[in-house]
Amino acid sequence: MIRTLKPRAFGPQTRTIFKRYASGGKVEELVNLKQFNQYIGSKDKVSVIDFYATWCGPCKMLEPIFATLADKIPEVQFGRVDVDKAQDVAMEFGVSAMPTCIFFKSGEKVDTIVGVNPPKLLELIQKHGEVDLNGR
Repeated sequence: MIRTLKPRAFGPQTRTIFKRYASGGKVEELVNLKQFNQYIGSKDKVSVIDFYATWCGPCKMLEPIFATLADKIPEVQFGRVDVDKAQDVAMEFGVSAMPTCIFFKSGEKVDTIVGVNPPKLLELIQKHGEVDLNGR
């Protein structure tokens, strides 16, 4: 018998948002510093960027959550940076642990989360993206 355990960090609101894992939301893969800077400065939207590595276990846990958020919250733009392929971007923002999610508003860094913390991710999306996630 296979049992799926739900982490305690997932409260009722978090579980509601993440009902559909890996729903295929639009997450932009950012491959160099030029593309990265254009992406975070291109829109009036808040950008949430996931710095990850393909060999990182926690990064693999965050990937479907990130895709679901991108699908459900179009008011915020979501991007990813593979730290092994885009080392210039990771170094520019001092990323030393994965996963690291950095929030940008009008091209400026406004917040950071290190590790997999879905409740904190939702909290900061609501705060910086000025979106109400209740009822979604």
